[in-house]
Amino acid sequence: MSRKQSDHDYNLRSMSNRMGERWKKVSDGGERSLIKAPSSASLSSQGASSAAATPAGPPAGPPALPPSSTGDLERAARKQFTQDVTPGFVYLLAAFSALGGFMFGYDTGVISGAMLLLKREMELSALWQELLISSTVAAAALSALLGGFLNGLFGRRVCILLASFFFAVGGIVLSTAPGKEVLLAGRLIVGVGLGIASMTVPVYIAEASPPHLRGQLVTVNTLFITAGQFTASLVDGAFSYLQRDGWRYMLGLSVLPAMIQFLGFLFLPESPRWLIQRGLTQKARRVLSQIRGNQNIDEEYDGIKNSIDEEESGGGLMMYDLGSSCRLATMQTERTE
Repeated sequence: MSRKQSDHDYNLRSMSNRMGERWKKVSDGGERSLIKAPSSASLSSQGASSAAATPAGPPAGPPALPPSSTGDLERAARKQFTQDVTPGFVYLLAAFSALGGFMFGYDTGVISGAMLLLKREMELSALWQELLISSTVAAAALSALLGGFLNGLFGRRVCILLASFFFAVGGIVLSTAPGKEVLLAGRLIVGVGLGIASMTVPVYIAEASPPHLRGQLVTVNTLFITAGQFTASLVDGAFSYLQRDGWRYMLGLSVLPAMIQFLGFLFLPESPRWLIQRGLTQKARRVLSQIRGNQNIDEEYDGIKNSIDEEESGGGLMMYDLGSSCRLATMQTERTE
């Protein structure tokens, strides 16, 4: 074969290779793979060759996984089990807690219908109407300022019991009020319960809920607030046709959910996070096991404890920085003088 003919054959082969590469680039959508995927034929041939190369003997067991992969698989399986199996006790806690939100919506909404009857029966002036309506909101705002202190001092469970007690006593006072002065006192008592409940119920639900359901269960409180307002409008409409004392039924029916919540929380546990903050670690583990059912609580318990330690250490560093800055300012003032 002559040199000229071999050069001609080489040019034809290089041109065909270039055309093949261009056609592959177009068919791939303008992207070329750096690593070519093995075809089924090559895979079968590789399997056959590896089978032939492997000596005869008992089948080998599954390949051993490194410790890190095993730990990741265990955590993933535990997380999946936690998300799939949620004890019904968690929903019971959320429902009894959200009754505080229901009473918040009921007591703030029922007064609109009751005031129509009170104005006619007691001949209330505009000033007294404003006092009876706004006194509850004012008392709720003031008591909410103490909500954080009370939650840290007595715990979430005790605060919810206290709020439901105020709701029940306020409802009884309102339903049996002989005059407008007693009505005002009852509205103030109900307002104290509203403020404590509004600060405590979302915190308790968030601390008792599992992490993957925390957002959903906290919004149940908002749903119950709306349900309380809707129920108040129905009750107002039902008792608005009574000629006398219809407002007593409107205001007094708030005692029923308050008593249900109070009796329920006599048997419900305290927040595990508050127990850990108070150093009651064994009781916190028992409560967490009761809430989570048969699930493993070690990882969640360690997470809660670590977050509390970080918060406390962060607060200490902040106070140290504040004290250092004050001392530095004092030294600079002394030097200036």
